[in-house]
Amino acid sequence: MPEQPVATGETYVVAIEELGSEGDGVGYVDEFAVLVGDATLGETVRIEITDVDSNFARGEVVDAEFDLT
Repeated sequence: MPEQPVATGETYVVAIEELGSEGDGVGYVDEFAVLVGDATLGETVRIEITDVDSNFARGEVVDAEFDLT
């Protein structure tokens, strides 16, 4: 099994590119999906990874509205 590019407790800035089936925002770190509650489509947020599974992770917003340009 390949190693995941994220670990619990790490923080990242991600753009929310999709909405998951339960309404969570979905962003990506090195093409690895991160589900983010309380994030909306098109938003860019700083998240903290709270849980890592084999093919996705979960994160929480710690700061919002980043400009990646």
